[in-house]
Amino acid sequence: MLNDFFLYLIQVSVSMAVFALTYRLLFDRLTHFKWNRIYLLASVLFSVLMPLVPTSGLWSTPVSMGLELRFDRIPSGTNEAAFQAEEDATQAVGQAQLIGYTLLTLYLLGVLYKSWRLYRSLDAVFRLIQTSPKVEEGAAYAVYVQSDLPTFSFGRSILLNPENDSLTLEEQAQVLLHEEIHVRHRHTLDLLLFELAGVVFWFNPVVHYLHFAIQQVHEYAVDAIVTRTCGTVKSYGYLLLKLTAQNPLPLMAPFSNKQVIRRIQMLTQKPSSPMQKLKFLMVLPVLALSLLVGSCFRNNDRPAFQAQDVKPQKGVSISRLVWKGNTVYSSEQLTDVLGNRPGDLYEKEGFASRLINQPGTDVASLYMDKGYLFFSTEVHEKRVGNAVNLELEVFEGKPANVENVVFKGNKKITTKQLLEMVAVRPGELFNRSKLIQSQKALAESGYFNPTQIGINPLPDIENNTVDLEFTVIEKP
Repeated sequence: MLNDFFLYLIQVSVSMAVFALTYRLLFDRLTHFKWNRIYLLASVLFSVLMPLVPTSGLWSTPVSMGLELRFDRIPSGTNEAAFQAEEDATQAVGQAQLIGYTLLTLYLLGVLYKSWRLYRSLDAVFRLIQTSPKVEEGAAYAVYVQSDLPTFSFGRSILLNPENDSLTLEEQAQVLLHEEIHVRHRHTLDLLLFELAGVVFWFNPVVHYLHFAIQQVHEYAVDAIVTRTCGTVKSYGYLLLKLTAQNPLPLMAPFSNKQVIRRIQMLTQKPSSPMQKLKFLMVLPVLALSLLVGSCFRNNDRPAFQAQDVKPQKGVSISRLVWKGNTVYSSEQLTDVLGNRPGDLYEKEGFASRLINQPGTDVASLYMDKGYLFFSTEVHEKRVGNAVNLELEVFEGKPANVENVVFKGNKKITTKQLLEMVAVRPGELFNRSKLIQSQKALAESGYFNPTQIGINPLPDIENNTVDLEFTVIEKP
């Protein structure tokens, strides 16, 4: 579960980075501010939600279940090596768990700190609204007078500071109009979304860049509307320069900021042509890339299959189900793949099948598709009244690499041709699902008797490697 959480944070961070880089390269200088706003909001929402959507059906390769994968008995000497490897893995997992919980603690401390800062900002704003006299209220906004901060807007409230003697009445009216447009466009909701993203992903500088970008887009859009409505670019630029020294709270939609020169440049920039909106079609390959990256993360760490949901109709009730010795996968992950939980009926044959005899969907595939050739489990039963407690002892061993792929029985078909048919390759991790795919490919080739294709793993315990021997019988 902890690994899944960190994986989720990484997936979201990578996806945000892809969107941010695309925005910086293609859209940052466009004057299609409404489109830019939609892009920035969608990039955060998509990045956060995309890893939560199951994609295994889109990207995973289904495993053939029609053939029986026959393994010769692995030599008995491997048991001792597997137990020793399990001891080594158990010793190593303590350190891995310590690192994981340390990282989680640091992450939560960061979340608490950012949450506290956000709370303080919100509390300061609400207190200011409550203590400031209301001087005007319209259908979409309310105006309050205060002297603690520069003029800003939050939600439907405009906190007006009339004590700036350097502003003329016309300029004060422009300031008020500026904030009214922020309110009408609901820019506060955007900022709150990015503030929340900044709390959860405080460690990711890309979030801060996207937050800054949405603030810029807000200001560019409002500046453009104000200058079209009641002023020239030159006079409005002077107004921005007058307000450069003001420093509102970071949560607010400020009237001015340190990027005032950039805002003036955007006011004087030639408007982007409608044809430049076609650049937003680049979002499609960006979406595909983000999905692909997320799928790769998921496929590397999660099974691309689900357990068959076939419950036994007879047997005793499972009172307790405990995994021991598992370090690669959590007990929750193993239980999900097994498909049996406390309260379900326990039937030995079906239970054993879900453990090791359903290639592609059983617990063994979860390990053996990641190289754990020596994986095995022992089921310890303890009857408690009319129920049973189950303890599943897992022996994982170490991942084994494929050293050689050899064929026996082929006379007309060369070894090179056969290697092109099968999915396994020397140097790769052992993968049982790929063996099944290879077996199916040989059976469907038309050259061999499809019922006489065998696979014999020949392990080298000392070097953690295995030779894969395919035995075939050619058709007459």
